[in-house]
Amino acid sequence: MLNVSETEWNLRVDLAAAFHLAVSNNLHEAIANHFSVLLPDNQHFLVNPFGLHFSEITASNLIVCDFDGKVVRGDGAPSPSAHHIHAPIHRLVPRARVLLHTHQPYATALTMIAGGRLEWALQTTCRFYGRVGYDTDYDGVALSDTVGERMAKTLGDFEVLFLGNHGVMTAAPTVAQAFDDLYFVERVAQTQILAMSSGRPLTLLAPELIEQVAAQTRYERLELGYIERHFEAQKRLLDAAGGFYRQ
Repeated sequence: MLNVSETEWNLRVDLAAAFHLAVSNNLHEAIANHFSVLLPDNQHFLVNPFGLHFSEITASNLIVCDFDGKVVRGDGAPSPSAHHIHAPIHRLVPRARVLLHTHQPYATALTMIAGGRLEWALQTTCRFYGRVGYDTDYDGVALSDTVGERMAKTLGDFEVLFLGNHGVMTAAPTVAQAFDDLYFVERVAQTQILAMSSGRPLTLLAPELIEQVAAQTRYERLELGYIERHFEAQKRLLDAAGGFYRQ
């Protein structure tokens, strides 16, 4: 175990678990994509070092960076796109303590469709009502902070950001919530694309019903502890398989 505070170690364990859960749920692209969590000092963040497969990441091999891209602890460096996306968002959107960015297949497929949006035709989709933003100004690989700054502006108060022609990102106060959103946004995108592939029109829910179900699922997620229980259940599966992420 690293010589870090208990708070930081617990953040490391949860973030490492998220990488392994991305692998087990096919939300990853090997060594591509990046997850980060802001440390309690609000000046540094944990992120994966470039070159490690998501399945190789552990609590101890995550690195600590500042907002200028300097690695202050750990071996390796983040990919340029990791720094240019995550540092500006953490700096400009303090509530986004955890950022999980992937190119997961079904959610990313929606970003490739002209006018692609989540459609309010499914109970599970309603959990995202009022929580989703769309950044449609794709301008290439993130090689400058201007990309992350644009994403931060679009993110605003949203918790899920679809990145046009690119991928998806979740922003949350905890790793558990960020993963819960990442998992379910893929599930609803997959179900929507399956329904769309039938060639038949979707049966959209009435606005008042969408709002009702959104409130009901918000109660489940935040008041009944669904988010934390889901994440703990997922971590138990990892632990049953050896718990490598905890190293």
